[in-house]
Amino acid sequence: MPARRKPPPDTSSLPRYAQVHQSLLADIRLGKYPVGSRLPTEDELGQIYGVSRHTVREATRKLVDSGLISRHPSIGTLVRATLPATPYVSALGSFKDLLDYNNTTRLEVLSFRRVNADATMAIELRCEPGSEWVELLAMRHPSGQVAPMSYTKVYLRPEFAGIQAHLQGEHLSIYALLGKLYGQEVASVVQRIEATLMPLDATKLLHLPAGSPALRMLRCYHDGAGRLQAASVNHYIADRFQLVTSWNKATTEPFD
Repeated sequence: MPARRKPPPDTSSLPRYAQVHQSLLADIRLGKYPVGSRLPTEDELGQIYGVSRHTVREATRKLVDSGLISRHPSIGTLVRATLPATPYVSALGSFKDLLDYNNTTRLEVLSFRRVNADATMAIELRCEPGSEWVELLAMRHPSGQVAPMSYTKVYLRPEFAGIQAHLQGEHLSIYALLGKLYGQEVASVVQRIEATLMPLDATKLLHLPAGSPALRMLRCYHDGAGRLQAASVNHYIADRFQLVTSWNKATTEPFD
């Protein structure tokens, strides 16, 4: 049986799950569990700390939420990072803000397929019913961070499918790739935002509890003729994305 660990002295007033969380957090930061390594199982951690599996699960859930670890069926719990993911703060109140956002995040493409726009998709994207699109399933990360901040689906017209091959590492934005690869200029962007729940398939992918809150953001990119070139549907994890917009009355035209 593994030797029991004692929680750090300054955590003794915390609930037991919080003590275990703080101890594991310290072990990860100090390299006892390096990035890429597996954490002990819940049963093993329960023996180490002398607590129940429920307490262990609550302690490790906080580590999952902060992007430090991730759970994988048949593999175990892997250490993803040594520091918690910090919320990505964006304005997205102007075209320049959108370009800055695109240049400071990256997509991790998980799969792609060709789809035809059904009635629901055609209404949402305002595209032609039955039109063909390349759908990319991806997770979006702040540049330099391992933990994802959103579950994202990207839609590209088939003639722009080559963009997929360039979405690797710290890549250029789709906006920039449209110009670089195809000479296409984005003239306008329509953005719609709503509070919602994370889709069930996304909670499994991101290792989040079912029913987790999310901020859903749809962005549609159009050329000068108003033709839809690309679109993205993003479901942001509640504590990893912040949208901040400010207005200045002194520089705003008065209302009629």
